[in-house]
Amino acid sequence: MKNLLNISDINSNDLMEILKYADLLTKNFDDCLKEKNVGLIFEKNSTRTRLSFQVGINQLKGNFIDIKLDDLNMQRFESYEDTFEIMSCYLDFLVFRTTDHKKLEIASKFFKKPIINALSDLSHPCQAISDLYTLKEHFCRLDNFNIVWMGDMNNVLLSLAEVMNFTNNSKIDVFTDERIYESSYQKFKIFKNVNYHFEIKDHILNEADSVMTDVFNSMNDTDNKEEILSKFRVNEELMSHTNDKTVFMHCLPAKIDSEVTHEVIKGPKSIVLKQAENRLIAQRGILKWLIT
Repeated sequence: MKNLLNISDINSNDLMEILKYADLLTKNFDDCLKEKNVGLIFEKNSTRTRLSFQVGINQLKGNFIDIKLDDLNMQRFESYEDTFEIMSCYLDFLVFRTTDHKKLEIASKFFKKPIINALSDLSHPCQAISDLYTLKEHFCRLDNFNIVWMGDMNNVLLSLAEVMNFTNNSKIDVFTDERIYESSYQKFKIFKNVNYHFEIKDHILNEADSVMTDVFNSMNDTDNKEEILSKFRVNEELMSHTNDKTVFMHCLPAKIDSEVTHEVIKGPKSIVLKQAENRLIAQRGILKWLIT
């Protein structure tokens, strides 16, 4: 049975199949989800992930069912494990956004059908696949990417590092505060394609295919990281050190004048709207891969 809990749970052939299906389904939708019921659980806010899955499921002729855990008998006495075991009696897939990745792992043991991680505190595989699709589409290649990441070492970055492991000769240069690095490095130490910097280096910016960032404070954060990460804000001065072909990417939502300025995110190098549009394309590819 296929699941997508982390990028590291799949192999390079799986990833290539997902990208292939994403491409195919931009030309003609099929009915691969006909008579299939997909449960959507979102414990955290969502715009792009929720809407792209809802629309993608509709386009592939499936049915999506929004589930609120607070409305279920879990709130009385039924166990978490029994709840997900029962769900597998009715649903064909589950799309689950959770506050705690361990809850996702437990759910996958009892829900006997495929689960897609729609974002957890550990990782965001759907975003990483979509970002790779966007890079492939923009640069017409799947290898040799130089990515600059500015700011927090979060779930989006972890999945990005995982997906870049499936490409040849690609690297990520992370510009972050030393305190962030020290608290996060244990999750990232396995990646040989990731380099870390505590001061901005113009020559690395000049080599970048893409400058990426995300909000400095993620949904689960209790500490305010904005002040210590402020020097890594992506502004016009920073982007002036990139080359003519460098693009700016952000998974959204963005906190303007925190991790990025209005001039950059709305500027000529920004492809954030294409990124957002490609979430739907990538989600269709993931769903088709799961059913095939």
